[in-house]
Amino acid sequence: MKTLFVSALATLAVATALHAPIAAADATCKPSLVQKETSFPLSSQIRGQEGTVYMNVTIDENGRAQHADLHRSSGYRKLDRAAARSAVENWVFDVSACERKDLPVTHVVAVEYHNDSY
Repeated sequence: MKTLFVSALATLAVATALHAPIAAADATCKPSLVQKETSFPLSSQIRGQEGTVYMNVTIDENGRAQHADLHRSSGYRKLDRAAARSAVENWVFDVSACERKDLPVTHVVAVEYHNDSY
């Protein structure tokens, strides 16, 4: 299964442009991330915390993340929680290419935190 990468930069505190489809087990269902606001906690930025959070994100028929379960930690609990919370509260996926029978679908999504400001 291919992993989707989302970046959260300290200077922007949001995900960078990302419109590549997520690889699905079924080639007919390839949701893409269209709304991707991702938080980067200020306390983590100040401490210079960086890393990649891998999550299993379950996407429903409305293109919303139903839940995001930690697959592999960034090494920082605060970054792991911020990524999961951002996915569930903020992210929206385009599921127009998916058939109703294919949803919900779960994919591994990676959120990369880079701290260039501190």
